[in-house]
Amino acid sequence: MARQSPPYRYLYTYSWALVVYTVIIIGWGAWVRISGSGDGCGDDWPLCKGMAIPTGEATKTWIEVSHRYSTMLFGLLVLFQVWLVRRVLPRGHLARRWVVATLLFTVTEALIGRLLVVYGLVHESTSHARLFIMPLHLLNTSLLLFAEVVVAESILFGERRTRPLSPSMKRVGIATLIGGVLLLTTGAIAALGSHLFPSLSLLEGLTKDFTHGAHPAVRLRILHPILALTIPLALWYSTSNSPSPTPLEKMYRGFVVAVMVMLLIGVATLLTLAPAWLKLAHLTMANVLVVLASRCVFHTLRPPSENVVASDLTS
Repeated sequence: MARQSPPYRYLYTYSWALVVYTVIIIGWGAWVRISGSGDGCGDDWPLCKGMAIPTGEATKTWIEVSHRYSTMLFGLLVLFQVWLVRRVLPRGHLARRWVVATLLFTVTEALIGRLLVVYGLVHESTSHARLFIMPLHLLNTSLLLFAEVVVAESILFGERRTRPLSPSMKRVGIATLIGGVLLLTTGAIAALGSHLFPSLSLLEGLTKDFTHGAHPAVRLRILHPILALTIPLALWYSTSNSPSPTPLEKMYRGFVVAVMVMLLIGVATLLTLAPAWLKLAHLTMANVLVVLASRCVFHTLRPPSENVVASDLTS
């Protein structure tokens, strides 16, 4: 960063601050669901019960309103980022393309939020439509985070030439992508099932998972812990073979360590029957993992250090 001009440094800092703010408002959105505040504004959107600022309303209304205004602020910050990137960076720069993707995913996120509110897919709704909307919601926020990270890292590293990937590494990348999508999808379903049908004990919860006629969100939620146990083990094996890791390999190992921390949080969440604070910690750590994974993907193509040679990516 010291070699970059001040506008680049400021833009880099601003872009990463926006990533952090995104993680915060995603967590606040989860609290809206966990606290049962999703219907705090009824089916009005973007207004709340016909008002911009409702007065004399219940706590859950204010929780929902605060989330809406925090996301509106986010939209303005993204528009400001688009303006900054186009003003500071030259034509053809990678960040100029990905900041448009950030804006696109921001718009689709707002549309998904509107869909949830207008069609009443909030709070205690057991509609099967939530089985599709909730995973879509989580996947969209993950794509939004990915685009934001690419914008931020592109500001300093985007002009470096891309590195060719070996066929084996491409296969690993595709398998990891599929695993990540499955984890996010099943995670959203598991969270929905635990929210709608809480259990008094772990045994009761496992019994519900295999009960004929149970809600699909309950019967499918067992898939998430199974995937969450197998994928980290595969990642650890694939990144622990080199005795002298390169900077890129160290980045991947840091990601795997974070996955292990996430696994511990997940186990604690399961054993303690998912208290609210652990649900929030679980989701926040999931978003942190998306951010770390996004950096790994970006720097696999554009290594963060000149000491990383092409052989690191083709071996």
